[in-house]
Amino acid sequence: MTVTVFLLALGATARLTRLISDDYVTRYLRALVIRRRGADSDSAYLVTCPWCLSPYIGAAIFTTAWFYGEHPGFLIPAMVATASYIIGIAASWLDGDA
Repeated sequence: MTVTVFLLALGATARLTRLISDDYVTRYLRALVIRRRGADSDSAYLVTCPWCLSPYIGAAIFTTAWFYGEHPGFLIPAMVATASYIIGIAASWLDGDA
């Protein structure tokens, strides 16, 4: 695995973790899990805790990167996710939210 592929996998892991655990657009997914499993369930905790969720997302992304890291089917989505994460952090920093 090259350094570039590693950094892209890292950025994609950060972005997908944020997308699932915190972003507004996936609030219905989190609400569905909470409704079906209960607010005190491990599943509900998992989808709302980035520290708990990131190892599972990271395992999937880094395994994919290990085997398919140089393939455009991995590189392009990883670049998009990483760019999205970096731009989101920069935008919130510029707005004074960070």
